[in-house]
Amino acid sequence: MKTVSLFSGCGGSDFGAKQAGADVVFAIDISPNAVKTYWAHRDQFAASDSEIRVGDVRSLDSLPNCDLLIGCYPCQSFSMGGRRAPENYRSASLYLEFARCLEMTDAQFAIVENVAGLAWLHKGRFLRQHLEAISSAGRGYVISHLVLNAKDYGVPADRRRLFLVAVRRDLGVFYHFPTPSHGPRSPSQIPWSSHGEAISQLPADPKGEYYTRDNQPFSWWYMSRNRKRQWDKPSYAILGNWRHTPLHPASPKMRLIESKLSDGWKQTWEFTQEHDHMEVPDRVKFDAPRRLSWRECAVLQTFPDDFEPYGSVSSKFTQIGNAVPPLLMKAIVKGLMDETALLPELPHGSEGAIWIP
Repeated sequence: MKTVSLFSGCGGSDFGAKQAGADVVFAIDISPNAVKTYWAHRDQFAASDSEIRVGDVRSLDSLPNCDLLIGCYPCQSFSMGGRRAPENYRSASLYLEFARCLEMTDAQFAIVENVAGLAWLHKGRFLRQHLEAISSAGRGYVISHLVLNAKDYGVPADRRRLFLVAVRRDLGVFYHFPTPSHGPRSPSQIPWSSHGEAISQLPADPKGEYYTRDNQPFSWWYMSRNRKRQWDKPSYAILGNWRHTPLHPASPKMRLIESKLSDGWKQTWEFTQEHDHMEVPDRVKFDAPRRLSWRECAVLQTFPDDFEPYGSVSSKFTQIGNAVPPLLMKAIVKGLMDETALLPELPHGSEGAIWIP
């Protein structure tokens, strides 16, 4: 499946697509550091003769024809952790650029990833704008859309994201999202992956690979919520901001000491001297808490073991946290590759909602 990748970042979505059998022939991102990372790992992410470019998608006036177009355009303006005012951000209109590129490539299929908040922000008004623009591109597309959590597909971290999978109308089929392989819903599911086990073989104190400040290692904002997940559970979401990275599961527990959510104030948490993961005695234990390292975050996002982003430590966290977990993208693309997700019947429920222009 010949694939073009827009807003490629450091290659998370493309690595997953290639694992599923796709052949990425063109990739572009505006971040020089991300493209340097992509180039360094290109054999794992793309075809050997692919074009990998630093640039703005808005400047593209031609693209190769392809079977699949992937694009995870910037999401900060739709994030529930941001100001949620897309009309004030120029980047909020990049979905129109994706639709323009979709028409340019005449792809059979397209995949978009964005923050879950897009699905309900302003009662879904912005999502409808995205669906209308993408579905009307070129020969027209029917779009399946659904919020997925990466932990339901084997990723050892929580990550709720909205996915749109577009199928060209003339193909006469609809995309059905994959059934979650992990979770507590049925005996056939595999338990969610332990993030403690996933990173247990990495160095216990990789100095220089995580955020810390000697005078104030944890700000009041960081202490406004619980940042520590139990060892045997998936991690909290891996973010692009290294100051807000979750705690290593070997850190002491956090305890809620105050909550004023009812009148709009944040909660207040504190560290304890207790640990909740030592039922297995040989696990590492930290007396002082620390955030996850960028290398641990890369493992939890399911990048390959030898993956190392280019640039400063802060840039490494940004690239890793902004990426689509490869294992999740692999699950989505696999159904296109083997056609098991392409059916003449409309999807419903956990298979996705449908938008037909």
